[in-house]
Amino acid sequence: MTGALALLNIVLLVLGLARVIPMLCFGSFVIYVAVYAWSARGANTLIKAANTILDPLRNLGTVLGYLEKYRYGRNEGLHALCTPFVTGAHRPSAELRRLTWVVAGASIRGNPFLWILVNAVVPWDLFIAYLLERRKRALAQMVPQWLDVWYELEALCALANLAYLNPAYTFPCIVADGGAGEGQTAPALLEVRALGHPLIPEADRVCNDFAIAGRGKLALITGSNMSGKSTFLRTLGINLCLAYAGGPVNAQSLRTAPVRLFTVIRVTDSVSEGISYFYAEVKRLKTLLEALEAEHPAPVFYLIDEIFKGTNNRERLIGSRSYIRTLVRHNGLGALSTHDLELVSLADEIPQIKNYHFTESVADGRMHFDYTLRPGPSPTTNALKIMRMEGLPVEPPA
Repeated sequence: MTGALALLNIVLLVLGLARVIPMLCFGSFVIYVAVYAWSARGANTLIKAANTILDPLRNLGTVLGYLEKYRYGRNEGLHALCTPFVTGAHRPSAELRRLTWVVAGASIRGNPFLWILVNAVVPWDLFIAYLLERRKRALAQMVPQWLDVWYELEALCALANLAYLNPAYTFPCIVADGGAGEGQTAPALLEVRALGHPLIPEADRVCNDFAIAGRGKLALITGSNMSGKSTFLRTLGINLCLAYAGGPVNAQSLRTAPVRLFTVIRVTDSVSEGISYFYAEVKRLKTLLEALEAEHPAPVFYLIDEIFKGTNNRERLIGSRSYIRTLVRHNGLGALSTHDLELVSLADEIPQIKNYHFTESVADGRMHFDYTLRPGPSPTTNALKIMRMEGLPVEPPA
């Protein structure tokens, strides 16, 4: 409508100057200004927003423009991922160039005299706002796709950088059925050699071998305080995350089948929600059972650190035994650490359970840990030793 009024103003002005008709353009101009003012309410906001977002989009365009011109060669997977940047008429450089042109058209607002003059003749701001709205709708469909590809590239670059910085790391072997480990009658769903924690400095890192066979299997890990139980569970978890992300792992070799990773590690309470540590752990363990019971082709690989440590010894032992018996009957496998040495007897009645342990030694009044995973239940405890070493009063055992 404002465009029609602007055209009418021009026609009436020309006819009035030619003395064909009276100078009616003044009346039509007043109507034009009123309609323009009403229609331009949202145009100012849109133009200001476009100026604000232009610089971030240009920065994004620099990265995406590099990907447009990159020579992919034989990198077919990378080329397929970057298809939105290298094919079609809606490449990032072209779309951002169109937006830049439109925003440049709005730059006359920097010259108030020219801006008033142009808008008095034609509804320039409304035309710019219309073009910006079109660019906005087009970019709303394309930018999320560009960002998804960019984020995936960043993740892949991070994994590639991890491999570059750690040439001793290896890429995992992920197979459909897990293969068969030596001396195992069931498929090995996880088998690792010299597995280490990537965040522990190499000079201090201790690597371990570990294998767990088919579904229903449970590695029950016991050991003294600070002996390495929790760190070993985290070592398994972080390397499995790296493996399933397509990255290298801190191991001589790692073979696994697709699993659903589930952890019950570092559960925390919540004062604001009125949830104690123990209740938070119970809710998390309930969620694990629901995952185990769900119909899914991949088993759950669970890692449980210090089960039920938020309650007393008697109830912890009863609850732990019941929960472990339930774990081995479902579609899952994993490792569970505990201080309760009474639980190691479950391996005698449940063949799916295998005991492992970490241990320590005392020399010159100091405790030494080798952080080496060994088969069987833990033969030692160290809580009382630590208390005595630190000067706390400890009564002799009855």
